[in-house]
Amino acid sequence: MRPRTVFAMAVTGLLFIAGLAFLGSVTSGTVYVYVRDAPANWRQLNVVFSDIQVHRADAGNDSGWIHLPLASPNIDFVALANLTRLLALDRAPAGKYTQLRLVVNSVDGVLNDGTPVTFVVPSGELKTTTPFDVPGSGSVRITLDFDLASSIHSAGGKWIFRPVLGSIQIT
Repeated sequence: MRPRTVFAMAVTGLLFIAGLAFLGSVTSGTVYVYVRDAPANWRQLNVVFSDIQVHRADAGNDSGWIHLPLASPNIDFVALANLTRLLALDRAPAGKYTQLRLVVNSVDGVLNDGTPVTFVVPSGELKTTTPFDVPGSGSVRITLDFDLASSIHSAGGKWIFRPVLGSIQIT
């Protein structure tokens, strides 16, 4: 082959790869998931998350669930002090999403009087059905405001944690 032909093929290949990369960036966006709440009457409240997923509306016969890697799987909600904390961040295909699924693995804490508490988590799965859109080349920010006062129960000498959301903000 002649050098000009090889050069032309190499340039064409690079342009093709650059075009695919551009299309990939336009057809996906970034999903940020934050959590917040500050529980009263606790010195420390550690919640360990094991999974977070979002569900595509147009999944068809596919499962449609996309796992987002956890940025902060262990969060002390008392330390948040009404601030937000990044839970997960990843790129996802652009489009409409219908659900978010969050799994709490374990919870432990310390009461204000210094008493340590280990919670029973009967079903740590929490699903939301608030739809949201992931814009191509853009981002969506989902803030899950936990209602920890409603999530925490004491019964028969046991502490039980059933995750409850107070609100969801999508921006």
